[in-house]
Amino acid sequence: MALPPLTVIKKLQSAGVSQEELEDIYRQHKNEYRILLHLAQHPKFPQSLSLGIISKLFAVDLVRVIKNVKANPFIRKKAELEFSQRYKRLALGEKISLLKMAPNSLLLAFSEENQPQLIQTILQSGYCSEDVVLRFVNRATERYNFYSALDATQWHQNPAVAEAVAHDRDAPIKILLKIIPYLGLSGLQKLFRDDNTHQAVRDHIKTFLERRKAGSEPRSCN
Repeated sequence: MALPPLTVIKKLQSAGVSQEELEDIYRQHKNEYRILLHLAQHPKFPQSLSLGIISKLFAVDLVRVIKNVKANPFIRKKAELEFSQRYKRLALGEKISLLKMAPNSLLLAFSEENQPQLIQTILQSGYCSEDVVLRFVNRATERYNFYSALDATQWHQNPAVAEAVAHDRDAPIKILLKIIPYLGLSGLQKLFRDDNTHQAVRDHIKTFLERRKAGSEPRSCN
């Protein structure tokens, strides 16, 4: 006699369940979505059966599989690939919702995204990392929308991001002006001496360094 779904799910969450028991559960509940979702994430469940389940999951559940560090790494990677294919066909609102919950490993796969709202969602995500931002800066494709979204965040204050932006000849003047306080001296000197650097940026660097020097000089005592 088959167990009720909730009882089965509780059993799947216990550490003692064997692979044989997992396969029995699969045979008895192969048409019950919630149970299949839990089975696909169980580290003892056969990989071949998990792969068949992954292709049937909703996009939001694919993200849950990807985020589950207890799941088989190969299955998590397959879920990432499946999600990337499914993502192209999703509506904008659904993409935004899913990117808000997407882990860093998944955000790294979307550095070529060029839709303004989606770039903004990625950069403002709590899972966004320096590596994700650097991939956007260093990508070969158009970056205007990326820099517009970057301007609304604090990522320009990250030293590694500031340095990468300073090396980008297509970076907007507005962003270059914002990164000046977060570049090291060598980075500022290199940007100042670059023939492609706009005069407004050079003037700002000069003023910034003069003020910093004046602020570091000891004041005389009267």
